[in-house]
Amino acid sequence: METLKNNSESMKTVVETFLVEETVDLIYDGDKLEKWNGLVSELGLTGQSQIVKTDKSPIPFMHLKKSMINVLKTLCPRKVPIREFNITPIPIEILDLVALSEREQYFSAIQIWYDDAKPDPACVGVIENWIIHIKGTYNTMPNTPHFTSKTDAENYLLVNNKEGDPYHYTWEETEKFYLLGKWADVRHSLDDLKQMATKRYTESQTNELQKIIKDAQRKIEDINSTAFEMFN
Repeated sequence: METLKNNSESMKTVVETFLVEETVDLIYDGDKLEKWNGLVSELGLTGQSQIVKTDKSPIPFMHLKKSMINVLKTLCPRKVPIREFNITPIPIEILDLVALSEREQYFSAIQIWYDDAKPDPACVGVIENWIIHIKGTYNTMPNTPHFTSKTDAENYLLVNNKEGDPYHYTWEETEKFYLLGKWADVRHSLDDLKQMATKRYTESQTNELQKIIKDAQRKIEDINSTAFEMFN
């Protein structure tokens, strides 16, 4: 049987990864990682110690600020756990980064964000925010830390012999998102993606608002007959 070949440059999958150069060395260089952890401890950088697990390297991927999250959510409105993604093959470059993330326990969850019409998927790591409610209430248990997974919250209760209800807290942008990579038939810069998202959002919102205006105009035109039906 003849082997099929893809000779079209335009149809090749372009894979982009988003590793932060300054932190990549800490993944593979044990001495540098030990020094980094030592300095974090010496300087009392509690914020750093909250986002890095003991004996693990710091997250080496691009942190997504709110505007970029909005861009990706607009262009890739569907999101699924990576284990459930079945639309296109996940490139090996992305799988390598996912495997690294699993080994280093960087994230609470890893998701694929995509679009039904033209997938162009993005692989996103999520650090969740869990709190503990007082058993049977919606009140936060006092003097308890935040956690990055339900399991961590449950372990805290077990170790400290307390009863409470772990709660996945998603208000006030408490979750953190990191872009591992994305792949598509065509490479787009982040600025291109912003422009594409702006165009899509503008068009969809304009359509929605025009529908609302038309519905309101129709109701205004029918107001007299509506009033007659109501009061006669």
